[in-house]
Amino acid sequence: MKTPLALAFLLGIGLFACTPPEEDVHPKRRSARADNVARYMQKAQEFRGLSQSRAKPLVQDGLLPDKALKALLPPTQDTRLSGLIFAQKNALESASREHFAHQAADETSALLTQFRDEAVKAVLNAPTPQDAAEKLEEMNTAYSQKLASFAAQQKTLSWTAPDAEQRSQSTQALQQAAQAMLSEISRDYGDLCAQKAEPILQKAAGDYALALSSDNDRDGLQRELARVGTQADSAFTAVVAKYGDPVVSLSDKQAASLRAQLIAAHQEVEKQVEKLYGKEAVLQTRDIFETYKQAADALVRTPARLSQMQEALFQAGEKYRQEMTALQVRLNEELEINAAKVRGTPLSLAAK
Repeated sequence: MKTPLALAFLLGIGLFACTPPEEDVHPKRRSARADNVARYMQKAQEFRGLSQSRAKPLVQDGLLPDKALKALLPPTQDTRLSGLIFAQKNALESASREHFAHQAADETSALLTQFRDEAVKAVLNAPTPQDAAEKLEEMNTAYSQKLASFAAQQKTLSWTAPDAEQRSQSTQALQQAAQAMLSEISRDYGDLCAQKAEPILQKAAGDYALALSSDNDRDGLQRELARVGTQADSAFTAVVAKYGDPVVSLSDKQAASLRAQLIAAHQEVEKQVEKLYGKEAVLQTRDIFETYKQAADALVRTPARLSQMQEALFQAGEKYRQEMTALQVRLNEELEINAAKVRGTPLSLAAK
């Protein structure tokens, strides 16, 4: 009797042991224990993620990117180099016209002197006054025609190519003007920019001299000097964009744009603070940010070199970053203290 009962008992145990869990038999019917474990794992992952995030600085810099201030400034449209070239070209043309006018006056004077000498000679050699009058009338007609023809010729000569001496003097004048312009560039864009622009000015003067030495008519010279000026302006613009350190004076609209960037960036920080530490912690960031915003607003409203204003904004942003980091450290310590208190308190009291 015992053997069949033992076999039945062992068989029952075997059947019980081989019975799969309810969630395996009915996969759509999860047990409460499995749900609790899943929720616990999810919470644990969330807690671990928050803990890792709290270990990272919320603020990495002063909220403004390095080029934020420069981005507000309008593109440089400085055409002083081409202006210098064409001013010198105009001065050369004026000097050439003046020289041409003096030559024309000298030639006219020579014709009149020749007419006077011949007229006196004719009167002295005329046998009778009637012969003298006829000779003078004849000479007057001839010289009048010469003067009219000379005057008509001068009108057609609207351009006279400068001679070698004029070209040399004009090139030297341009070189001197370019050297003087370096002090203006230094004043407007800083010493480094002036240093980088000097080769451009030297090249422009050389190209100017080369253009004058070419066998061009007035229109051809005009086109060539336009090319030289455009090329110089383009090279100078690139130097200013890279090395320029102008005096910055932001308008109200530009200052408002910078302030809006600051506010938007801090609002993103606030979202992270609320996620990691709660709404009350967000309020603690407001005074820190307000001090930073007011300092930045005051800085951009005071004219200064671009580099100086950028450095001042960086220092204000660095102070903001340090204060926000100190606040984050304090908030982390408060969370740790509260967690320690909970761990050292009976669950019945901690739950209250």
